[in-house]
Amino acid sequence: MSAIAVLCTLNCAVMPVVAEPLMQTGQGSPVAQLPGGVAAQEIELEGEMNYGEIQIQDRTGQQQQFSLEANPTEEALDVEAVPTPPAVLEVISDRQEYNEQTQVVTAMGNVVVRFQEAVLSADQLQINLNSKLAIARGDVALRRGQQILRGEQFTYFFVQNRGQIQQAEGEISQTTLNQDLGVRPTRFGVSSNPAVLLNERLLLNQPATEVMGEEGISFVLGSGRDIGTRDIDTQTNVINRVRFQAESVEFVGDRWEAKNISITNDPFSPPELQLVADTATYQKVDEFNDELVTTKTRLVIDNNVSLPVFPRTFRFGESEGIFSQVSFGFDDEEKGGLFLQRRFSLYRSAQGRWTVTPQYLLQKAWFPDTILAETNDDDAGEILAPGLFAVTSEFDYRFNPRVSFAARGSLENLKLDNFEDKLELNFRLEQQLGNLDNPFRLSQEFNYRDRLFNGSLGFQRVQRSFGIVLRSPRYILGDSGFEVDFQASVQNIEADTDRPDLLEPGVSEDQVNLTRYQGSFNLDHRFPLWSSEPLPPTRFEGLRYSPRPIVPYVSLVTGLQGVAGVYSNGDRQNSLRGKIGIEGQFGRFAGNSFDYTGFNLSYTNSVLSDELSPFLFDRAVDQRTLEFGLTQQLYGPFRVGFQTAINLDSEEAISTDYFLEYSRRTHGVLLRYNPVLEIGSVNITINSFNWNGSTDPFTNEEIRPVSDGVTP
Repeated sequence: MSAIAVLCTLNCAVMPVVAEPLMQTGQGSPVAQLPGGVAAQEIELEGEMNYGEIQIQDRTGQQQQFSLEANPTEEALDVEAVPTPPAVLEVISDRQEYNEQTQVVTAMGNVVVRFQEAVLSADQLQINLNSKLAIARGDVALRRGQQILRGEQFTYFFVQNRGQIQQAEGEISQTTLNQDLGVRPTRFGVSSNPAVLLNERLLLNQPATEVMGEEGISFVLGSGRDIGTRDIDTQTNVINRVRFQAESVEFVGDRWEAKNISITNDPFSPPELQLVADTATYQKVDEFNDELVTTKTRLVIDNNVSLPVFPRTFRFGESEGIFSQVSFGFDDEEKGGLFLQRRFSLYRSAQGRWTVTPQYLLQKAWFPDTILAETNDDDAGEILAPGLFAVTSEFDYRFNPRVSFAARGSLENLKLDNFEDKLELNFRLEQQLGNLDNPFRLSQEFNYRDRLFNGSLGFQRVQRSFGIVLRSPRYILGDSGFEVDFQASVQNIEADTDRPDLLEPGVSEDQVNLTRYQGSFNLDHRFPLWSSEPLPPTRFEGLRYSPRPIVPYVSLVTGLQGVAGVYSNGDRQNSLRGKIGIEGQFGRFAGNSFDYTGFNLSYTNSVLSDELSPFLFDRAVDQRTLEFGLTQQLYGPFRVGFQTAINLDSEEAISTDYFLEYSRRTHGVLLRYNPVLEIGSVNITINSFNWNGSTDPFTNEEIRPVSDGVTP
């Protein structure tokens, strides 16, 4: 790959990186652009590019060609316009000069250089044919597709494939490298899904707008958080560009070094969040991984708070992003409360990835007396013991665009006694059928000790299950706005039951093995009742505390779900569930206080057959439920809220979440706790840096919710 390509593809290394963005700054002053009428050309690199000739053309159409071969002796010849050979460097300018004695070609005035993979513009360009040296000066801009690099002076040696940029700055447009290998179930159960908090759901469901960032930032409705429990995207915190600035950038081949570099995902200056380092070295580690090593690295917030960053070696393209720091989580049932974890990537290729996440059970080790759940573990209260460590692992591999494999595994702790009662496994081989943009999904699935959440019955274990599941795409019924999908499955299941007549005499375990045949459909529609306009996407208005402008709205939400299940012992469970509700948000989250209020209120009623499932994990027991929630801005970026679901027949809470959020345009922190389920999480998000430090067991697919007997 040429050095030009290295600089043009700095997205591999600058997913973190600061300069003036393409959009106007807060003061409204535009930055340098490519000359009018010059379109950036994005061409895939296929190998080394050794330029043998330079073709210079002024804007009257006159052309000259010069050889870059060793010791050129031929004079420049006027030639007629002919198709440019692939190895010819094309230069266009207002005027040009050639000094035969010094062998220097000078192009002046709106210079545009077209490489194989990029476009460079400058006020002046000089090329020494003897030394094979090119120097561009004055408003230098190098562009490949959406990737921009600017500087005061650009020096490049053609033969040595090395160069330097002074006062380098640029802007990188990011695209995700991760493929969504997760299941996409239905939207019907979103409101009762513990994985989705109210403020997130309202932002996802707000009316779509044509809001696009001005020349440098775009606001995207969704971009996939792999949750495995529903089909809507949840990455609402998307700013699609990051920018960088460095005193100088020197490069040799595929390696470059920068001095005094700063990196930010904020489109405005001064940035509210930036990564600052004395030096940064970028190089390709292998075919699929790029590495950035920095020194004296700090994370600077609002130019006031400076925090040291460790580690200082970042891998790009990893599923956990560049900041794979230690994160916190809370799970009272399995992990004894508060725990620490860090994810490591053991394998990554263009087709797949394998990650391992060790966990240290902090509360169990240091504060065993505060554990809410009962525990008889002898290791509780120790500092280093096998019972204080747990581990989870994920493996995803895509054989081709239609066939993928996913595996999840976890160990409750590292004590080897009763190993089979601490291990959890999930395997799924999935085949996509039909249109790949909206396919059917046929999967073969095996689960061992699967942890499910079944409403008021709480957490349930499926000891083992194996079968085939067919999931349909979402269909929109004409112009009505109604959306429908269905799911069908055949599974052999061994799970807990409370039916003594199904147990064999003399068996102490309350588990039964049956085959289940199940089909379900979902129909839902959202009726907009009212909406208002968002604020402009400026620093002190629409983007003051949110990565995308808030749209005030109120909607009527309706849904219908039908489920039919037949078991090999002759039992059946059929249900028809209807939902109606209202949700919305007021304010625009731009004022100092009480400028945002979000709410939801819904009622669900199920009509059941006389028979119920013989299992506990899929038994439809919540026939009438009421769900409501509220989130409110207190002051500045702080929001507080709750969401709850109540079984109206038993008048008991199914699930209740309390959360406190600190939300900024570039980053955010979310504290969440569910006293009913005894789980919690600390989620730290740095927008555009491809890092979401979530330890939420629902988000990470450690727990899957069940809706009227259907496991998505």
